[in-house]
Amino acid sequence: MTRLISLTRSLTAVVKDISTKMKFPTIAQHQPIPSIKDIKVSESIKHEMKTIRTTVPLCPSTFEKVIKDIDTFIFDADGVLWLGESVMPGSPKLIDYLIKNDKQIIVLTNNATKSREVYAKKLAKLGYNSKVMNKDNLVNPAAVVADTIKRSGMNLKDKKVYLIGEQGLRDEMDELGIEYFGHGNEENKKEIAEDNGAFIYDIKLENNVGCVVVGYEKHFNYLKMMKAANYLKDDNVLFIATNEDETCPGPIAHVIIPDAGPIVASIKCVSGREPITVGKPCTPAFKYIQRKWNINPSRTMMIGDRTNTDVKFGRDHGLKTMLVLSGCHQIEDIVENQMNDRDDMVPDYVAQCLGALVPKHF
Repeated sequence: MTRLISLTRSLTAVVKDISTKMKFPTIAQHQPIPSIKDIKVSESIKHEMKTIRTTVPLCPSTFEKVIKDIDTFIFDADGVLWLGESVMPGSPKLIDYLIKNDKQIIVLTNNATKSREVYAKKLAKLGYNSKVMNKDNLVNPAAVVADTIKRSGMNLKDKKVYLIGEQGLRDEMDELGIEYFGHGNEENKKEIAEDNGAFIYDIKLENNVGCVVVGYEKHFNYLKMMKAANYLKDDNVLFIATNEDETCPGPIAHVIIPDAGPIVASIKCVSGREPITVGKPCTPAFKYIQRKWNINPSRTMMIGDRTNTDVKFGRDHGLKTMLVLSGCHQIEDIVENQMNDRDDMVPDYVAQCLGALVPKHF
């Protein structure tokens, strides 16, 4: 425990020193990032850092050196590029810097509530380069789910999808001509009201279901869980999950916002089946990117705010990794993962936020 506290304080000291000297604005202030000076790390802290795998805190000068060996940058969105409806200060400028240096930019979010088209419009509204940060360079679980169903060989003419999910999943399935049902609130609300609790004795199930897709949905309820579990009794029915994030970052720091993970977990529990999970850190998202862009993993960096999704995704698939401290996970999480021998969740690099990496000459 003493060593854990010592390591945490050492790494915290480095990043805090960088943050303090750069005088970062808060999200609410929306101020531009001021001029940045290179940060000198003391030898004592460097010695302590050696025990935390190869996690290195970055400043603008060291980042300039790192990008020479990187062709493609994959960015998470929530907690990295934006937080709620607010842009992360300095992030658009960092993206512009990478574009100027001929780097390929891909956005990979675990948020399936909206389509890629909607996210592209959001990025443009927040000030990101719309020519590069467009739908064609965005990936979310909704797109990967639709692609997975299309590639699965499921007979789309005779089979349909039972869907627990938001508009983003519907939009991406519509684009590929996949028939679905069960989403939203009206049908289930009417069924429960009419049965007055009797639905558990005479559940109304559809025929010809070939797949159950589960993601975040604000209208998720007992009846939806019950229907999903009954469809999944047939081993020939595919079980696909968007992602298994427990929570997602939000604008109010102390408020917990459940993500798709708890919903997926409930259906796993009651059905006794494991889903094909397509979002980070799982392989379907990586294969989707590999097919579309033919990236070289050794020259690709994954940047995100979660060690158990973003960092693990990168580490599991041979990418360089960076954790930014502007979202969910912090330095304590890096150290805890190291102490628990979870090197698959320990990043190569750490930075306060993307804006902390913009060179002063840019």
